[in-house]
Amino acid sequence: MSSAEVQVIAVGRPDRAGKSREGRPVALVVAVADAQHAAMALDAYQSADAAMLPHFYLDRDGTLHQLVAPVRAGHGLGRAIWRGRVHNLDRVAVIVSLAAPALTDLSEAQATVLADWLPAVAAQHGLSLADIGMLITDARGKRRVLPYLPLAAPVAPAEGVILGSGVRSPEQELWVGLATVTWWQRGGQLRLNQAFSLHWGKFDLGAPLAPNEPPPVALDGKTYNFQVFARDTIFNEGTQYAAVQNLANLLGPDIGAIPVGGVSRALIEASYRSALKASAARAPLEGKTEFRADWRFHFVALQAKLGPALSGNYVTADRAFALQVFAGDTLYTPMSQQSGCFFLSLTDPASPQYAQLWAETYKVAGVPYNPTDPFHQRALELKLGTPLSEVVRATIQGVTYEVQVFAYDTLYRGGDGVIRCMRDLPRPPEVLAWQPKPATSPVNAGHVVQTPVQPSATATSPATQSASASSQVIAADPASSPSQQPTGGMANVLTAPEVVRAGPPRRDPNWPPMPDFNILTDRNGQRERILGKIEWVRKSGDDITITNDWVAQNLIEVSIPQLVRFRNTNGGRIRFHRVAADQLRRLWQAWEDAGLLQLVLTFDGAWWPRTIRSNPTTLSNHAYGTAFDINAQWNAFYKPAAPVGDRGSVRELVPIANALGFFWGGHWNYDGRGASDGMHFEWAVAR
Repeated sequence: MSSAEVQVIAVGRPDRAGKSREGRPVALVVAVADAQHAAMALDAYQSADAAMLPHFYLDRDGTLHQLVAPVRAGHGLGRAIWRGRVHNLDRVAVIVSLAAPALTDLSEAQATVLADWLPAVAAQHGLSLADIGMLITDARGKRRVLPYLPLAAPVAPAEGVILGSGVRSPEQELWVGLATVTWWQRGGQLRLNQAFSLHWGKFDLGAPLAPNEPPPVALDGKTYNFQVFARDTIFNEGTQYAAVQNLANLLGPDIGAIPVGGVSRALIEASYRSALKASAARAPLEGKTEFRADWRFHFVALQAKLGPALSGNYVTADRAFALQVFAGDTLYTPMSQQSGCFFLSLTDPASPQYAQLWAETYKVAGVPYNPTDPFHQRALELKLGTPLSEVVRATIQGVTYEVQVFAYDTLYRGGDGVIRCMRDLPRPPEVLAWQPKPATSPVNAGHVVQTPVQPSATATSPATQSASASSQVIAADPASSPSQQPTGGMANVLTAPEVVRAGPPRRDPNWPPMPDFNILTDRNGQRERILGKIEWVRKSGDDITITNDWVAQNLIEVSIPQLVRFRNTNGGRIRFHRVAADQLRRLWQAWEDAGLLQLVLTFDGAWWPRTIRSNPTTLSNHAYGTAFDINAQWNAFYKPAAPVGDRGSVRELVPIANALGFFWGGHWNYDGRGASDGMHFEWAVAR
């Protein structure tokens, strides 16, 4: 339906309704949802004390009402942030109210009207699709205008095909029923008269990971509808709904680098946000949830074509592994080997971490992991990726089936007890006949340059992005045989030179970032409660003499084999607080396992009863036996810590230290210009 064919019903005197715009031109079009019945909504808009007076109101049946002429101002939007500034939207917006519980729940009649009419309204005022928005309240309670495009209108059927005609075989009806169950999990409603649903049915895109809902991607004055699936993200520009394009085509068959800008980068980031939002709707997410091009998990997932993340990037409860679940696989690495990146699908089932990591993966579906479940075993055999649902019962054409949705296919079992794949069923005629229209101006990928890739970031410390510059990103699982090595996209990952060369930022004074915890302090008696009360008198300078039995009650001798090479450690034995002793042992072992011990050039002491240098009334954590110093010569007190690559730098040791509960003195910034205590590590939290 063209905009010229849309019939508009005037309500009252639109030319006299509302208020003057006070000389302000129309700058945007804002869509709002109104769940009231149409008659009630129209009555409310016309009342003297109406909270909202839109310019237009679109009923569920596609009837369009005009209440205010666009040259005049409606009201009800108030002030909100738009393009970085606060505006009185009532003065500059054309308000379009839609009869719907939400802007994502439009009727087909509404979508048909809006597809051409809404862009025409914008064009009448010299605006583009990028100037159409919706009003939201963000997590901080601030009202903002985000881009908005209506849901796709029904597509015209191919010649000879009547959409929804019902002329289908029983097998085709079964496919439609299973497809409906598949979409229910995360994708919303299957609509086989809309472009994205038809494109999904025609091409093997895997399960939908999120619904097609606003806001669209907005870039350089253009907007793009998109929907994310396990194998790819599809999109269209503006209201060219039938001109469906694929993100994979923008990126090419071999992703040597992540784009730093352009449509492809914007779609990658939007895909992550959309998929993780759908996951968060099921259960709160742990860890980090943003897309980061310099995080190893994300780079490897893109190269291996695993789809977007379905979980946060987090550390397991026992602090043993960092992991992130993607559509096609779960990537993980031991906390002691943070330069690694392992595929769960390539892990030996006999290894101790196998069951633990599958249990973490099944959290995405909200169900417990059962290794003996026949659906799980069949999915493993077929390499179907991450489970997206539990086993559900669905009645399709009077027959009850057990169904489980996985990222790459949906499994079902009927009365004969055989588990089959949905992909083996024939598609209905409207799906077989679907062909996307060519885009009027095909999208270019955008600017692509080599992005330095860091190891996997963890939930507790983004600093765990670091690794030795010579570290191999994909650490081969000792239990993996050559026959288990991945093929296709994964094989490219294993040999990609960009991955092999990846390393931490060499000159960034802010790397690694701070952890999510701080040091123990004397505030509210915190330090004494945990470490015990020290009674002391001044000896000389910063040194003190402890006068009570604190030393006997709290200090123990800890054997650290990695310190044997240093003469001042009594054969690798140092005195440390008993509460931190085990973590200290694990820290040095983890540094050794990660191949980082060569970075420790000197050991410069641990327990030392003294006050801090800047405050003679406050005890140093060295006095409590919870701190130690290394590489002091290159990381002097009140000087910037040595950068990565320089002799004596300890920065690459910090992520593992943070993960094991130790705070780094290089994260202090005494003068605002980087003056810190880079030699210093101190125990802060139990892990």
